[in-house]
Amino acid sequence: MKKNFIIALAVIASAFTYSCGNSGKNAAETTQSEQSSAMTVDQVLADAPNLVGDTITIEGVCSHLCKHGGRKAFVLGSNDSLLLRCEAYPIMGTPFSKESIHKPIKVNGILKEERVDEKAIAEMEHQYAMLNNTDDASAQFGESAEKTAEPTGGCDTERAARGQQNLTSFADRIADYRARIAQRNEKEGKPYLSFYYLEAISYEILPE
Repeated sequence: MKKNFIIALAVIASAFTYSCGNSGKNAAETTQSEQSSAMTVDQVLADAPNLVGDTITIEGVCSHLCKHGGRKAFVLGSNDSLLLRCEAYPIMGTPFSKESIHKPIKVNGILKEERVDEKAIAEMEHQYAMLNNTDDASAQFGESAEKTAEPTGGCDTERAARGQQNLTSFADRIADYRARIAQRNEKEGKPYLSFYYLEAISYEILPE
């Protein structure tokens, strides 16, 4: 009887050891899988239409933070024309830190599509007209409204993300939007432009 009890204990101990060994292996594999699941900006933009609405993780260098408190971070791809905007709000709720600039970062978030069509362009033109009329701008936006404000793409980095880095005037950017919309509509039957960005859930600065 005592001998059978000792054998049973040995079997249980062996099973426990095997289970723990497998558990450690699976954890390591899971960690490796999570690390390899991070995408580059190039990969995201190449497959963006199929990723809209998905929660993804990207890695890349933060090339720029918007001047309005780090609400937007731009992650760089393999060249200066490949940029993905990451929005800190509304989900993450806290800005990207200044320490992120020019550092490799990992951002987890939901990929979104922003469409620019003729209706959106008309709204840009309306806002531009309002902002460049002193009386209307003061009434609509307050005394801090600037006459030179242009609601068509934000800072230089954001314009670069939209392929308009070489366009210096509001009129040129609007003309560019319309020309590209017409071209896409002719080729794909889609009367709008698609710009993709990430609604950030969380982020971390990676070791260099």
